[in-house]
Amino acid sequence: MAVSFVIGIDGGGTRSRAIAVSVDGDLLGEVSGGPLNYNTTSPGKFRASLADIIQQFSDEHGLGSAAEQTVVGTASLFTSLDPAEAANVCGGLLPADLLTVVGDVVTALYGATLGAPGLLVVSGTGSIAAAMDGNGCCQTTGGLGPMIGGDPGSAHWIANEVLIHASVESCNGTQSTGLTDLICRYFNIPEFQKLVPAIYSEVESAQRLAGLSQFVATSDLNGQPFWLSILRRAGVRLARLCEPLVARLDSAKWPGVVHVSGSVLANNTQVRESFVTELSAKAKRTHAVESPALSAVEGAALMALKKIVPTKVDDVAARLAKRKS
Repeated sequence: MAVSFVIGIDGGGTRSRAIAVSVDGDLLGEVSGGPLNYNTTSPGKFRASLADIIQQFSDEHGLGSAAEQTVVGTASLFTSLDPAEAANVCGGLLPADLLTVVGDVVTALYGATLGAPGLLVVSGTGSIAAAMDGNGCCQTTGGLGPMIGGDPGSAHWIANEVLIHASVESCNGTQSTGLTDLICRYFNIPEFQKLVPAIYSEVESAQRLAGLSQFVATSDLNGQPFWLSILRRAGVRLARLCEPLVARLDSAKWPGVVHVSGSVLANNTQVRESFVTELSAKAKRTHAVESPALSAVEGAALMALKKIVPTKVDDVAARLAKRKS
């Protein structure tokens, strides 16, 4: 007898992850595939990536029948597509009534809070904050990318601040400093004044630039006043990203837990402490910081499950969380 199952997909700009979960909470399979970015993946490639994922579940895990529901969390989308547009984007591979396409921040938030009211802040290469209210509605701030402000508090934003400080400290590169020397090593350039053509000629300049923040963090300049100041300001900027979302959460239903993910908040104590201090001061209440309960791909699977057997979501979430621990 065929097993009833759902599929959750975390679609990225380069690679995607997908899991199939039975309605009783058994993990039936996990596969990976190509890009599923709503704005940057071509329609043909998007459909090919999705078709490959579906085929892998059939070939590798024996899931030849159609999933009861599939939720695709795609990068570069803040909310959800209407059923007709979702079916069109997916090339008719799945029936419109069995398919949901939402922003990957929505699936990440659902995985973080398990659908309960709460707040998620992601700060890696970019940054975005998302809140779930008591009605299950998601609202976001940030996530505008490197072309619009560099996402405050993100690794890209931190790197920008480093370069601005280096430019001022060295009179735009005419005087060598320890910081400009480090920047030259990172970008493999002979002198700081070659920085602009080096950055703007790179295909993946945003990701390359964001990596500078980690390079400084692991250098002997870690702990310098300029660096600590940038980290503190990064935490403040991330807290300000959350302020309008916190104001809309019902404090009686939200325990004040902020879920954080991404390398900046997860790995940098100074940024995290500054973030918590600023947010607590603005909201006039204490906030606790925790990692997401489940991943974005698991959040997508739970969202799919909720559409067919909402009464089982809590039990399945507990089973998935226990499997991770």
